[in-house]
Amino acid sequence: MLESNTQGHGTIKKLRTGAVISTLAISAFGVSTTVSANETEVAVNEPATRVVAKVPSQQDVDTAKAESDKANQDVAKQKEVVSTTETKIADAEKSIAETTKKVEEAETVTPEKVADAKADADRKASELATAEKAVADADKSVSTTAEKVADQTKVVSNAEKTATDASNKVAKAQNKVDSLSSTTDVAPLEKEVATLTTQVAEDTQAVETAQTNLDNGKKAQSDKDQAIKDAQTGVSSAEATLNLATTALANAKANQSNKDKAVTSAKSALDVVKQGVIETTTSSETMYDVPKATYAPALSQGYIDAIKALANGTGTADAVDTEAYDVPYSDPKSGASADSLSDFNSTGSRYYKGKDIPYGSEDTDATEIADFQHLTKDQQIQLATYVASIINELRAKVGTKPVTVGDSSLKLAEAFNNYANEYKTAKGGGYSENHLKSLKEKYELAKQESGVTSPSVAIRSKMTPSFSGSDVTTMAQIKQVVYDGIVRTLMAVEENTGSSDRFSGALSLLGLRDSEKTNLGVGLGAMLSQLTTGYETSITLSAPQSTSATTKKVDEKAVKTAQKAYDDAVKASQEAKSNVQSTQTDYTNAETALANARTHLSDLLGNKTDVPALEKALADAKGKLAQDTKALQTAKESLALAKSNATDKAKALAEAKTALETAKAEQSTANQSLETAKGELEVLTKAHDVAVLARTSAGADLARKREASKEATDTHSVLELALTKRDEVLKALDKELTDANAKLGVLRAELKTAKDELARLGGIAEAKARGYENFKQLKADHDAYLAEQQRLQALKDKADAIRKAGGQPKEVTDASGKVVDVVDGKAKDKDKDKVVVDTVDAKAKDKDKVVVATVGTKDDKTYQAPAQATNTKAEPKKQLPNTGTKESMLGLLGFSLLASLGLGYTKKNLRK
Repeated sequence: MLESNTQGHGTIKKLRTGAVISTLAISAFGVSTTVSANETEVAVNEPATRVVAKVPSQQDVDTAKAESDKANQDVAKQKEVVSTTETKIADAEKSIAETTKKVEEAETVTPEKVADAKADADRKASELATAEKAVADADKSVSTTAEKVADQTKVVSNAEKTATDASNKVAKAQNKVDSLSSTTDVAPLEKEVATLTTQVAEDTQAVETAQTNLDNGKKAQSDKDQAIKDAQTGVSSAEATLNLATTALANAKANQSNKDKAVTSAKSALDVVKQGVIETTTSSETMYDVPKATYAPALSQGYIDAIKALANGTGTADAVDTEAYDVPYSDPKSGASADSLSDFNSTGSRYYKGKDIPYGSEDTDATEIADFQHLTKDQQIQLATYVASIINELRAKVGTKPVTVGDSSLKLAEAFNNYANEYKTAKGGGYSENHLKSLKEKYELAKQESGVTSPSVAIRSKMTPSFSGSDVTTMAQIKQVVYDGIVRTLMAVEENTGSSDRFSGALSLLGLRDSEKTNLGVGLGAMLSQLTTGYETSITLSAPQSTSATTKKVDEKAVKTAQKAYDDAVKASQEAKSNVQSTQTDYTNAETALANARTHLSDLLGNKTDVPALEKALADAKGKLAQDTKALQTAKESLALAKSNATDKAKALAEAKTALETAKAEQSTANQSLETAKGELEVLTKAHDVAVLARTSAGADLARKREASKEATDTHSVLELALTKRDEVLKALDKELTDANAKLGVLRAELKTAKDELARLGGIAEAKARGYENFKQLKADHDAYLAEQQRLQALKDKADAIRKAGGQPKEVTDASGKVVDVVDGKAKDKDKDKVVVDTVDAKAKDKDKVVVATVGTKDDKTYQAPAQATNTKAEPKKQLPNTGTKESMLGLLGFSLLASLGLGYTKKNLRK
């Protein structure tokens, strides 16, 4: 794009530094004009030109985008044409090569070559039939797994609904419990009744005392001497009663203290029996049957002797290495032989009844789809017992203890394999989280995760190839690869956590070392690189692990007896407390009676008896007794009603709590069922994905086998015909070759034309895209321009309003110096170092005339009228405001509008 930084044909006298920039993206012509203000000495009386762009509408932008999209679609279509033509050329070149080969074979045909071609055609036809059967089996597996996934999806859906219903049921039950938990508190009512009962008792005593006092007063008026004697007797009697009450109260309090201690003791005894007795039971883990193996890797007597010698310290690893790699081996039964024991065991198949049978292809293993890095529990058991049977055959040859398979070894092997695998999936999918850790570090993580604490060792064999030439997707292929992992461990192609010595893994595998570690687990992982794809086998050997379970046994009969003793103790304590309260009342009454008796005697001796006052005191006491008795009756009725409601509510609460516990149990069961269903669905989904991958692989293999079979059949037909009609065959082949070359020439010409057209369309698409981007940018700049115009107009309006109100407009700037607000400087001016602005003449007239150059779409005309020369002197230095916009028309607009506010733009500090 052409850029111009020219402001006109002349220059300006002196522009102050400021962010005054106008970027005009002229999309139709690809021109961008930038106006920037810097301090520049310029001449005067020069014509000045300012270019303003015609802004495209949204419709213009949309049209430009549609044209750009259409151009890109044309490019994509043309790329398909080029690709299709290139494919046709490749097919034609292949056909020419095949025909040329047929010509060469037809020219040198012999009966032997015809027979060889016939055998090759028959063999490839047989391979084609096998591939077709594999595709059919794979289709069946895909269909079966898809059906299982669909069925399990329904199960998960139903389980989710059940779990949701159970959750709602729990919430509803919880709400009911919460609402019933706010039971009525009867304690205040009980306290009120107790208080009123005491008060009524005191009132009754007060009435009796008042009545006695009145009787004694009346008696004193009739016979004073006798009244004094009776009063003296009453004082003595009251003193004796108080002494008895004091003793009774002390005894009652002592009894209550004993009863409270009995409650504490009974509660402690109850807590002890409720805790019960802790019992620990130990049980062995679940073990799985290991079958009898029908085959195992061959071990020569020389290898057995050398490995045993290495185990007991009399041999060397080099001696074992020699027996494994340098000594030829011949099988005594089949007669098959190889250059070494390692080569003999590394073929991936065994010779049986005249056929080579891949290891692990027994029973239905060849059709059972499996994800070798995510085996199901049943598949783990199947693979581990298979490997255990083979290792036991090997251990029988060296006379060591056989291995077993248990739950702990399965967990340990699965965890170790997951950590040992370099990649997340069999296809790669990125490195696993722990791929940089050492094998020992990974194994430590596996032991922690699996919870296996018994002594153990882990082995990781290396560099097992894919014998089938395709992805490992069936249990048969997995067993075949793991079998080779056993062989590679025996041949020291491994790494283990026990020792770095050569053949240390073989020693552990054969039981010649780590003999107590007999529980076996197996796993398989991918080994991927830019050069090759292979597999690594994980083998763990651990001591069988027992499990301990701790249970709490509670004697319910003892709990019942202790509970009754506690309840009886609480009841006795409450009775003792009641007795204390009663004796306390008696003691108080006795104190009051003694005081009254002494007062009465004093009154008689001092002639202070006032019968009318005593009559009034009796009447008052009776009135208070009646009032408190009525209040007591009301309180008792309220308490009875509250207790009745509380009982009903307590019963409903107990029922609600029971319902809540039931709902929670149902929810737990539903959630567990849901998790189980989801887990099964995940396993089935993975199995289906593996089946789909297997079907894709089988389909690709079928296509290759079909092509190979057709080529072999055609070759045989040509050679068979050439044997008797050589000249006719060669003539036909020559014609076929000529036609193919002619077709190839046409295709190459078409390819050149297609590529030329692609280049042309690509140029158009690039131009259209550039035009669209220019239009879009210009439209965006204009929208920002309008927004800034509106903001600055609002500042101007605010300044006008301040000025009309008699104030002094003052600008407010942000950290970058951009004017963000206008305030009244007269209202508040407390900051000494505030950035302010100078006022300028907003009415100053610009004598420069602006000539507008209109630049728009292809239908618009572009022109530029000559600018009128001016005689204007340069303005004094003024600093333009920074509005925060760098390349737009907003800078010039901001200057003109802010100037109209009557504000200047020179920052300075106020000095008082």
